Amino acid sequence: MTKNYGCFLALFLILSQVYSQKIEKLPPPYWVEPIQVENHDNKSENGAYKYLLLDFQYNIETEEAYDHYAIQVFNSEGIQEFSDISISYDPTYQSLVFNSINVLRNGQKIDKLIESNINTFQRETNLERSLYDGSITAVVNLTDIRKNDIIEYSYTVKGFNPINQGNFSTVFYQQYTSPVDRIYNRAISPKKTPIYYKLSNNAPAPTINESATHTAYVWDVDGTDYFQYDINVPYWANYQKRASISTFKDWETLTELVQPLYTISSEKLTGPWDKGSNEEETILDLIRFVQDDVRYLGFESGIGAYKPHNPSKVLQQRYGDCKDKSLLLVNLLQDAGITSYPFLVNTESGESLGDLLPGLNLFNHCIVYFEHGNKSYYVDPTMTNQGGDLDNLTLPQYGEGLLLKPDSDALTRIPKNQIVPKVKVEETITTDSIGGNALFLVKTTYTGSKADYMRDYFKSNTQESINNEFVNYYSSIYPSIQSAQPIVFSDDDRGNRNEVVIEEYYNIPDFWIKDEDTGIFTCETQPLVLQNLINYTNSPQRTMPYYLGEPYEFEQETSIALPDYWNILDSEFSSEKESYRYSKNVRAVGRTIVVKHNYHLKQNFIDPSLVTTFLKDHEKINDQIAYQLSHTGDASADESGVSTTSIIISLVLLALFIFGAKKIHDNYNPKPQSDQNLNIGGWLVLPGIGLVLSPFLLLFQVGSQGYFDKGVWSLFKNAGYENANALTLFLGFELAMNIALLVFAALLIILYFKKRTSLPKLIVIMYASSFVIPILDLVLYNALFPKDLLDAADDQETYTQIFRGFISAAIWIPYFLVSERVKNTFTKVRETEIGEEVVQA
Repeated sequence: MTKNYGCFLALFLILSQVYSQKIEKLPPPYWVEPIQVENHDNKSENGAYKYLLLDFQYNIETEEAYDHYAIQVFNSEGIQEFSDISISYDPTYQSLVFNSINVLRNGQKIDKLIESNINTFQRETNLERSLYDGSITAVVNLTDIRKNDIIEYSYTVKGFNPINQGNFSTVFYQQYTSPVDRIYNRAISPKKTPIYYKLSNNAPAPTINESATHTAYVWDVDGTDYFQYDINVPYWANYQKRASISTFKDWETLTELVQPLYTISSEKLTGPWDKGSNEEETILDLIRFVQDDVRYLGFESGIGAYKPHNPSKVLQQRYGDCKDKSLLLVNLLQDAGITSYPFLVNTESGESLGDLLPGLNLFNHCIVYFEHGNKSYYVDPTMTNQGGDLDNLTLPQYGEGLLLKPDSDALTRIPKNQIVPKVKVEETITTDSIGGNALFLVKTTYTGSKADYMRDYFKSNTQESINNEFVNYYSSIYPSIQSAQPIVFSDDDRGNRNEVVIEEYYNIPDFWIKDEDTGIFTCETQPLVLQNLINYTNSPQRTMPYYLGEPYEFEQETSIALPDYWNILDSEFSSEKESYRYSKNVRAVGRTIVVKHNYHLKQNFIDPSLVTTFLKDHEKINDQIAYQLSHTGDASADESGVSTTSIIISLVLLALFIFGAKKIHDNYNPKPQSDQNLNIGGWLVLPGIGLVLSPFLLLFQVGSQGYFDKGVWSLFKNAGYENANALTLFLGFELAMNIALLVFAALLIILYFKKRTSLPKLIVIMYASSFVIPILDLVLYNALFPKDLLDAADDQETYTQIFRGFISAAIWIPYFLVSERVKNTFTKVRETEIGEEVVQA
């Protein structure tokens, strides 16, 4: 492979030397219509230069292209820009002739062609894309160019690409993005070869000049009415006056020319790919092989710019350009019995191809169309590290293209991509103290094209460089951030939903920033990824659509674990239009503050009338996007730690409830309803298990609700709620009820195992309480708490408790009231110290 590569480069160098001798200095061809350049005396024009003439003429019969320019330079920048004339051509089928190089100065014409040396060299303009076209660049360096000079030059390139077989197509612009005094376009063709033209954006019709043998189409216009694009215009948009001309009468004619170029191998190809257990797996294995194991490299001189190499050769050398890789994949799919064809597209102008007449030069890329399960699919074989099953393969929005299928007579539109890429960020920040350090953990999940991008990124860079880039990325908000361990990249779902997960681990020594004047500590969190995504440029007085980017969904949840309770109000912010939706939610859960962001870009561009509102909305979003916490740092105001008051109150309540429980134990002795004394068994075992477990559940609930944390009891008052006292009493009521239930559960356990006659009626009270108390708690909760603190999740949990309480009460209350087994089991009463039984009538 290395030898082949060297041979190709050597061949190009040889060609550059051989064909450099073909550059001649001759007058314009006989068929050219001479256009004179007016001698302008402009000396105060704005800018560094101005085009006075753009003159492009084509002869389809002789296959010649004549270009003629006149530019006036006004300062040193203009002189620097145009003192070197450079023209590129393909030496495999073209030759270059310089017709004139003149400098017009103060009414005098200075011939620079005679004295000029023509230097040639090979400059691969697409080298960074691994494409070698073999073109030669001829350069003429002009001497003694002065301010206000007019540089006029013309040249002829002989030879059209033989792949067109005498056909021709191009686009004549009658309007450019900078002013041109005169634009002259002319195409001449023999009568046997008709020229078709199509006008766009109010372009003028041509003047048609006919002779006995030829027809000429001429556009001669004033180009000072130039066109200025707004910023962020969709990349496919073209609003300039232009005329598309072509000798192809329709797309079917073009297809008939191109399709024979894409000939698959006559023999079945074999290779290292796996044969899947079903058709879909086979297709995916072939796609992955061509995408990842056949590298992208193209030698596109001459007809190689349009004609792919034989698939067997591409498979053998394991490299090729988009045409080569596409035809190879088509060949492999057809060998596997899959209907498949090449599909030509334009990566920049696919949305507007229908505005132009057919021409092979309209397409700059090739992908693959195939059919599976009564569905049509499109895949780009040049994309590497792509994931997803067939229904989750992503494809750039290429718009329309030419399907190289028999009887294809029109452009085919690729269906809009329904796979919306998603980014989900989960941040956890754990602080050790106010003013102290923080542990920062980030888990990001990418799906769709976002996953493809990150997969390619991680495979293209070293672990060390990735770690450094990520640390630098976060340093904008956390300057002291340090990597705690290498980033973990997980790609366990490449073959299905196309999802990758990135886990990051950092230490932030100075998470809190102290204001030296006030002594206040602050910390901040921001959704950096989202900020970058919605960083839109302002565009006043908009007249064109505004490109927003391809649709996506973003979600971020940041959890900040604090050393104590924080007095904050839950809050929400949202903004939505037809093109986007954003929401932010801040909620305190115990010592943790959770900040959620959700953003959905629903359209890739918006009309100009909507731009001002869109940008103002996003200014508001950017104002809301950061979240900051502050703390006075005053130790006296620190409300962390245990609440001594709540512990004392709890102990007092516990003593009172134990005293009451002992009174019930000693004094409540209903008369036995049976003389039998059965052991506990049957269905009675189930409520017994529930009784034994209930104290542990209650203890967990009391411990987890923060009743003994100092900050809880001052939370409502410090937050400024008008009914802070009522809310604090409600909290105390919950604590008291939990302690009472805990003592009552312990009492029932003792009575249960002693088989006391008091157990049935007391346990009925417990089951009734398990139904009634949650209802009371729910009513008080919704009546006392402000609406901004109400949480539907808490309500749902209470509803679940009520339902469980109802089911338990409905089953066990009737059972303990009427069951003979209960009456025959719980027959014991308390005995006094002298052995007498205390019986309550």
